Amino acid sequence: MRSFTQSFMIATGLLALLAAPALAGGFSIREQSAEGLGAAFAGVAAGTDGLSAMFWNPATISQHNGQGYVSENNLSVILPYSKADNGLPLGNSGNIGKDAIVPASYSVYGLNDQITLGLGINAPFGLATDSDPWLGSPRGDLSKITSINVSPTIAYQPMDWITFAVGVQGEYLKAKLTAQSPAGGPDFFDAKADDFAAGFTAGILLQPADNLDIGIGFRSSISHNLKGDGFLTPAGRNGSLEAPLDTPEMVTVGVKYRPDEQWTLMGGAEWSNWSRLKSLDITFDGPPPLTLSIPENWKDSWFFSAGAEYALNDALTLRGGVAYEISPVTDGARTPRLPDNDRYWLSAGAGYKFNDWFTANIGYSHIFMKDGDINLPAGPGPTPPLVASFKQHIDLVAVSAVIDW
Repeated sequence: MRSFTQSFMIATGLLALLAAPALAGGFSIREQSAEGLGAAFAGVAAGTDGLSAMFWNPATISQHNGQGYVSENNLSVILPYSKADNGLPLGNSGNIGKDAIVPASYSVYGLNDQITLGLGINAPFGLATDSDPWLGSPRGDLSKITSINVSPTIAYQPMDWITFAVGVQGEYLKAKLTAQSPAGGPDFFDAKADDFAAGFTAGILLQPADNLDIGIGFRSSISHNLKGDGFLTPAGRNGSLEAPLDTPEMVTVGVKYRPDEQWTLMGGAEWSNWSRLKSLDITFDGPPPLTLSIPENWKDSWFFSAGAEYALNDALTLRGGVAYEISPVTDGARTPRLPDNDRYWLSAGAGYKFNDWFTANIGYSHIFMKDGDINLPAGPGPTPPLVASFKQHIDLVAVSAVIDW
């Protein structure tokens, strides 16, 4: 039997190797669960058959108390497409979205009838866009963010119908941004920096009836102060830099209702406090210090989902769901680094229980995204005005294995 510590080390190593960034709402990565993906993440804060619901609501780990040590490993493949072509010379960005593999790992151990311990290891934030040389290159060529988040959790169930949980988040975040001339010359801006910071997570799970689960989960903001080095050629700066970045708070609400032994109906809503991101301020060391301020003016984002599960038999469960996501990126501040916009989700998936100790899940979603329209005036230095429209969509595939040791 693999120990809790061994699983932690293996999962951390896997994330370090594969935690690739992805094009997502803002730069959050929602793809933390193959089971959740199959139903458009409807009702995830109220629990899943596996462990992955703990990412959204740590109180759901109490649903696995009495099972001993349980582990779940997920692997998601993200295939984004985002391309602008206005028919002009140097007017084709190419597909700026880069494919990504995102792992997530979870472990749960029931300490006694009331206390459950959990551990989640995830990549909750990421971004990878990289264009061909084009008119938008001075506003953003390469943009890359990666993250690793480790969250130990404890849940307390004082009565059968209610559970409380809290946890700690330890997060490493790394970023790299570049910009270059439209003709594809050398970069005139390059910045890379990283940071480790901490936050917390909390949740509550209510089970007022045998066939009804209601969950509310919270992930705190994490205040990063990214430090690194880079250069800004027009200003003659080359050396150390720093950039503060606060990730958004996230509140997720989920409901699961089982009208009979075969059907489960699910719904959910999620709010993320992206209005924190007014600007990205990068300060190069002096003398004197120079701050490059990149306006963002993001708004809060929302995600609404509905789905259902159908137990075809004791082994096979079918899933489906739909969702609507409101992007935090505003029309006036949209840039080629992240031409994100509102999106519609269409999802399907299945879970198969091979025996008492092993269950596998698969999920697929196609995301229909609105065009990312950009209309920006000329900027300083080699930054011409830019009018463009990004045609974009995303395909997602995820698999997971749940093992009751």
